[in-house]
Amino acid sequence: MLQRVAPDQVTVGMYIRKFEGSWFYHPFWRARFVIRTERQLQRIRDSGLHVLIDAAKGADAASSSAEVAAAPVRRRTFAEPSTLMQSAPVRAPRPSPQSRPASTPARVVAPPAFGKADKVRATALAQRSTKVVQALFENCQIGRTVSTEPILSVVDDIATTLEQNGAAFINVTRLRAKGDAIYTHSIAVCALMIGLAREAGCPPATIHAMGTAGLLHDVGKVVIDQALLDKTEALTEAEIADIRRHPQSGHDILSEEIRLPPAALDVCVNHHERLDGSGYPFGLRGDAISQATRMAVICDVYDAMTSGTSYRKGISPAEAIAQMDADEGKYDGALLFKFMRSIGVFPAGKLVRLRSNRLAIILPPAGADRQPLARAFYATVDTAFVDYQDVILSDRLSDDQAVREEDPAAWFGGDWTEMRARIEKGKFSAAPATA
Repeated sequence: MLQRVAPDQVTVGMYIRKFEGSWFYHPFWRARFVIRTERQLQRIRDSGLHVLIDAAKGADAASSSAEVAAAPVRRRTFAEPSTLMQSAPVRAPRPSPQSRPASTPARVVAPPAFGKADKVRATALAQRSTKVVQALFENCQIGRTVSTEPILSVVDDIATTLEQNGAAFINVTRLRAKGDAIYTHSIAVCALMIGLAREAGCPPATIHAMGTAGLLHDVGKVVIDQALLDKTEALTEAEIADIRRHPQSGHDILSEEIRLPPAALDVCVNHHERLDGSGYPFGLRGDAISQATRMAVICDVYDAMTSGTSYRKGISPAEAIAQMDADEGKYDGALLFKFMRSIGVFPAGKLVRLRSNRLAIILPPAGADRQPLARAFYATVDTAFVDYQDVILSDRLSDDQAVREEDPAAWFGGDWTEMRARIEKGKFSAAPATA
């Protein structure tokens, strides 16, 4: 039996049959699915769209009536990035002894980002997708044009899996066989692009285009000798020049398929450009580089740094993010922070504003594949230090989120390095003296 349900009355376990209004405005790739996670539930509520549910395939509506009266959507009480204070922060007052935080915050153990079942499903999809991408690249190698049907199928499958558990899928793509490296890298960048586009608030059509661009960004490597791509020794200048042909070669290949989104061609030819002009093939800088390419650069570099092969071990996600964050000028800072949010990895020691309008310091990783932790220590609304609290950062409603990066000097001035060290050790830290 079909029932019409207001967005704020949707619950986990309901089977969504249809969203009201245009498909362009609803937040999912498919209109028919069972709501399984709190993230899916919140995205439906935030969309403001009524839905039709099938009570025969999922949970029934709370009301016995098939027609549920429309009601205002109950939003989360936490501040979202778009509604946070934009004015200059108020310098923190020195707290009184009575308001000093406890010397030792409560110990919080970050749960795993995914379980065994998530990993099994993600591995199966990665293996299927690798075969499709390998066949696609091999067809391009012998001169056949790119076929869009298998590309769209892979992008759709990856997007659906990311809705369930993106961390598991990204994790299984890191370790790759020598012969499959280029294909698995393309799949990983596709997934990272989809996650970043969603985090950036892109509409569904753009998200799909970003995934397609990520999947095809390295197709030009089919014209490069595999022995050169696999070489572990230092490359000669001639070999470097040969490898740097692949962006233009890929663009030439993709140009023969008119049904591909323009972003796919843009990303293919420009994904090695850098904002500071140090990239190739054109040495573009600043505004000459599109947002799609800026996103691809971040995803491409991150996966290259964290992926392992039979002859090289990748560095940890936290190390990669820390290096990219410190490498100012090459990457779009705003997009890089959104990327951190999308993968749930932040550099230790970074000052962030939480969804609960507290300032917090990112703590060192609690372990491999664990969710990130942050130590909250300052309330921005009350402009006062608060008892330290270690919080889990995730997209679950019961946890907090890092909504944006903050400038320590703007808030506290003085010696932030010393202040940060004391907070990380769980010791009381008054605001540094101001000039």
